[in-house]
Amino acid sequence: MLRRRPHFRRVWLSEIVSLLGDWMSFVAVSLLALGGEGGGVVALALVMVGHHLPNALFAPVAGVLADRLDRRWLLIATSATQGALTVGMLVAAVLGSVPAVQVLVFARASVGALRLPAQSAVLRHVVEEDELLEANAIASATWSVMFAVGMAFGGLIAALGPAAALALDAASFGLSVVFLWGLPRMVAEGRPAEGGAVAALASVRGDMVLAWKHAWERPPLLDAVLAKTPVHLANGGALLLLNVVATQLAFAGTGALTLGVLQCVRGAGTGIGPLLGVALVRRGLRGELAATGAAWVTFASIAAFAATRHWAALLGIALVWGLGSGANWVLSSAEIQRLSPDRFVGRLSAIDNLVLTVGLCATSLGGAVLVERVGAQPGAAAWLGLGAGVVAWLGSQWMVRRRAATLRRRVAAGPEAKEVSSMAETRQRR
Repeated sequence: MLRRRPHFRRVWLSEIVSLLGDWMSFVAVSLLALGGEGGGVVALALVMVGHHLPNALFAPVAGVLADRLDRRWLLIATSATQGALTVGMLVAAVLGSVPAVQVLVFARASVGALRLPAQSAVLRHVVEEDELLEANAIASATWSVMFAVGMAFGGLIAALGPAAALALDAASFGLSVVFLWGLPRMVAEGRPAEGGAVAALASVRGDMVLAWKHAWERPPLLDAVLAKTPVHLANGGALLLLNVVATQLAFAGTGALTLGVLQCVRGAGTGIGPLLGVALVRRGLRGELAATGAAWVTFASIAAFAATRHWAALLGIALVWGLGSGANWVLSSAEIQRLSPDRFVGRLSAIDNLVLTVGLCATSLGGAVLVERVGAQPGAAAWLGLGAGVVAWLGSQWMVRRRAATLRRRVAAGPEAKEVSSMAETRQRR
């Protein structure tokens, strides 16, 4: 696919260089938050939240922009801006200011949030519909390889200080822009870019409501939009624990190297998991069953990670944790892209990002407060996230099944109900 789809290849190459720099700098910033002036577990959680929360805060705007504007220019503009903000992070890190780094992490992530729905929507332009599952698997495997390599190198470079990692990260955004520059114009099908960014921003509320209603009337699509949230609720507390365990055990020699190794192994799992999931689906396993299995593999792995402190067991569990989390991500993303019309895919991807990010940030902060303010053991953060994730999974499955049953009863009620449903769908399309 990379050979025969040159535009997909450009998107892929831009992600490689950007992700490599991001994950290298993330290790450095995390360790700076734990050990720098004003640092601690809550400071680490704030860095994690600053890295992710903008995905929720700006998701509605990002989704509407991705469905109304040229997605190519949106990717280029956000990459260039993120590069400039990373230079600011470099200066703050050299000065040793944790609060300044936290603010700049939040600002950079806010700009990055504007590109996430566009990244998902762009796949509809660069591959065929029957290639979406494989394209998402390639993207996820790439994310995982870069996560693993970036975390490993980040651990090495962080031993020299955060400045080197942040300098490389800033350069990576520039190279990403070079690759994206060769893409063609990419405006949503059936949705011309009328009025530009101003009109798009003015229509955010109405546009997002229409997208949610579209998913609400289609339970399989609704299921795909909500599928990542339970897993990320569980991940939020568990990732906090992973950072703390790395600094406490330091079985690789230093906390930086140990964190890099653990994240490297987990990242390898997030690359292998999607490939296994895609293979199972292509051999006849229903997508929803594969996604369910991936979620419960993640939950079981997090429980095991919280219950052990043996270094070899932690490495094995981190790998399986990544398998489940990565498969869940790819299967749900491909379903959103496959089941959603192009005019809605940006906004539905934004809703997906919004709910999963709120969950991740809530359990990260909740776990940090438990550990640092209440005095609980670090494992309490993982158990908090795990409990929230399991409850959210059960609740979302109940809601989707109830919605499907309601729609079936409506259809079975007779021709009048069918006519009302058809009229409602026609209004929605308009």
